[in-house]
Order: sequence, then structure tokens, then C-alpha cells
Amino acid sequence: MKKSEYLIVGAGPVGLILSLLLAKQNKVSHLLEARKKNDAHSDKRALALSYGTKLILENLGIWRLLEKKITSIQSIHTSQKNSFGRTLLSSDEYNLPALGYVLSYGDLSKALEDEISKSSLIKVSYEFKVSAIKNKKDKSILYSLTKNLPLEAPLLILADGGKNTTDLIENLKRKETSYNHTALVTKVISEIPPNNVAYERFTSMGPIALLPNGPEEFSLVWTGKDKDIQALAKNNKKIFLEKLHEHFGDRVGRFLDCKEFITFPLKKIVLEDFPKSNIVVIGNSAQTMHPVAGQGFNTGIRDAYALSKLMNETELAHIGSELFVNQYYASRKPETKKTLFFTDSLVSIFSNDLVGLSATRGFGLSLLDNFKPIKKFLVNKMSFGR
Repeated sequence: MKKSEYLIVGAGPVGLILSLLLAKQNKVSHLLEARKKNDAHSDKRALALSYGTKLILENLGIWRLLEKKITSIQSIHTSQKNSFGRTLLSSDEYNLPALGYVLSYGDLSKALEDEISKSSLIKVSYEFKVSAIKNKKDKSILYSLTKNLPLEAPLLILADGGKNTTDLIENLKRKETSYNHTALVTKVISEIPPNNVAYERFTSMGPIALLPNGPEEFSLVWTGKDKDIQALAKNNKKIFLEKLHEHFGDRVGRFLDCKEFITFPLKKIVLEDFPKSNIVVIGNSAQTMHPVAGQGFNTGIRDAYALSKLMNETELAHIGSELFVNQYYASRKPETKKTLFFTDSLVSIFSNDLVGLSATRGFGLSLLDNFKPIKKFLVNKMSFGR
């Protein structure tokens, strides 16, 4: 039976970053990825990176490789359709170089994979399909239909984004709740260029987020009730852009063009129970959130950082023990719980079109713009997850 120090299922950004953090501690890891090599490089989905995630990537030496492909968010403008209220957050106000950053999934994956290829402490197996996982007293054993030899390790980390791997593990339970919402994602070009401003617009058709993505384009994420977004996605480009302008307003002028639409259902997944030893679940495998606040990806990166930190502080013989696993989840539970509550609160408040609530929200946004402690809380939540 082939042995590997630490097994990481999933070579997306969360798994890749974890392996690099472990390599800095001189720990050996083996990444197991179902996709073909380089498949992720063409993925144009926009990621909203927090300032805290930037600091982690800087520590790994990755940020300098990405600087030409990153768009910074210098301010965030939040408003509501048919309302006078609005809130403006600015990086200058909080002495931050930026409130966040926008980068494609493919560009981040390529930079991380290029860095990993230089390390003798990290192995990656692509097209690796996990078929079974057994948890023994002092180790986990992972089996694959595509590879001949099973792999064992004192600690197995699931970071594959919630793909069915979690179903293979005894005593691992996740609660799944549908938001009954769908997200529509595309890129748009408007008359007025982004100028490093992100917009969040709350409408009767759901929240609209525009993230600056390069000098001319915005990445659009429009979330709303399933039937509304599905109907929206059936429109041709001309009608879609007209509807977007109708709901978003004139702040960036008219919308001139858009790329192909991608839609997907939104759900919340929360880890309820987990194996007592040898296995840890991180990232979207552990918690999946509504994208309204852009917190899910960055929470997963903080999972990886917290796990690597605990591994660095723990004697090798105790990594993967029951005490170790409990310490990890105890360290992450408060932030994860608060972030899920924060995200769900935004969904409940701003996706509800009850009579009278719209005016209250507008007044609240106006009040928020003049109440610095709450604005500082929002900046800390978006930048550092706290």
C-alpha cells in the first residue's frame, strides 16, 4: 500500500493554496483532482478576492505573478432601485490599498499550479476519481477506480467543492437548504467604464452585483427567484441588456454588450457532523453560501490558512488525532456561523419585496452611509471575515 503524508482531495484554489502553505512548513502533500490537467485554466468565472486573501497569496509569493491580471476594487456603491438611499465604501477611508480584487478562476489556478510544479514537496494526480474512503483508527485510506493503488494518510483533507466525495464518508453529515434562487453570471460592457468601482444594486428581481473586471468590463452576478432568473436568461442579448438597464439604472450609462449567460441554482450547505479523526473538510465542501456578499470563496481560503496554521502548531504525531480535528472545527465555527448569518440576513432583507420594506431599506442604506461603526464592520467582514 502506497503511503503519502497528507492527502488533499480537490486541486482547486483552496486545495492548491493549502498544499503551498504546507510546503512552507516542509510538509509533503498529495493533491488528487478529478479534472484533466490544465482544464481549469480556461475558466473565466470571476472571483472576488478579499484583502485577507491577498495577504495569504503575497505570503506564498503568488500575488506578484497575478498583478497584471487583477482588477482592484477601490470603492463599493450600494443602492436600491426606486429609493433615495445609498451607501458608499471607500478603501481610502479605511487606509486599505483596496477593498477587494477581481480575478478569473483560470488565471488564479494557473498561477498556483505553476508554483506547485516547482515544489518537490507537492505531488498532483489528475483524472483521479475517488471511489471509496475508509477511516481507520490512526489513518484514512482512499480508493480510486482510476488508479491501482489505494492511498493512506494520517490526515485526509476534502477540498473538492462539495462534489460527491463527502457522501463516501461514514459519520459525515451536511445539511442542504435551497434558497429557491438562481444566479445568472456574465460579463457586460457599459458606456461608463468601471474605474475600479463595484456596485451592488437591490431590485425587485433580486440583487445585481457588478464587479470591475479589467479596464472596460464588469463581471455581472444577478441572483433572484428561480422563475425570474430562468425567464431572464431566455432573452436575447438586446432585451437582456435593456432589462439590466431598467433594473440597474443610469449610474454606468447604458449597457452595450454582454457575453454568454451561465446560470446555476443557489443553496446553502452546512457541515453538521464529521468523523472524529483523520479527516477534515474545508471550503465549499464544508460550507456553501449565497453569493450576495461574496464571502464563500474567501471563507474557504481562510479555512486552508487556519488548518495549515494548526498543523504547524501541532506535533506531527498528533496531526489527524481526535483532539486535532476538534480543535480545527472549533477554531472555524465562530467565523463560519457569523458569515452564514450575515449572508442569510442580506438575502432575507434585500430579496424580499414586501410592501413598506423597500422604503425601510432605502432609509437604512442612507442611515448606514453616515454611521461609521457599521461601515467599518462591513469593511472588516469583507476584507478579513471578522
